[in-house]
Amino acid sequence: MRKTLETIIHGPWAYWIGAIILGLLNILVLIVRGQPWGVTLNIEIWAEWIGTNLGILTDRGFTFEELMAASGTYLNFGLLLGAFWATLVASQVRFRPIRDKKFFFSALIGGLLMGYGARIAYGCNVGALLNGIASSSLTGWIFAIAVFLGAWLGSKLLLKYLM
Repeated sequence: MRKTLETIIHGPWAYWIGAIILGLLNILVLIVRGQPWGVTLNIEIWAEWIGTNLGILTDRGFTFEELMAASGTYLNFGLLLGAFWATLVASQVRFRPIRDKKFFFSALIGGLLMGYGARIAYGCNVGALLNGIASSSLTGWIFAIAVFLGAWLGSKLLLKYLM
């Protein structure tokens, strides 16, 4: 019993256990919110709100309270805090200085391209892949194939040009 409790608190967990927990949480989100969870739309709404407050965009009428309540922001904060907590309990948190600017800029450009791609595809891996497959949508399975092919190609390019 003590070993099981130690594994639950400090890990490592088997991947299939994490997958089951994420699946159950995704179902719970769908039941509670009445809509599936998505990440990138929330980021777009935040960007609009920030742009409006900086005077770059015209006012859409969002208040901060409406932004927090309507956009699923709490889910995204929970995702970030949960991932950080998981790395803390697994003793994997390490802050290191940037050693190679090439890696920094490639990660920055890759992240921006992924965010842009998620918005023009109307979904990220959570919205398009997990929710798509969970709802038996053909687009979810097509997205899964594209993700695996993209990851394979990206790893080949990474090894060839950055390693």
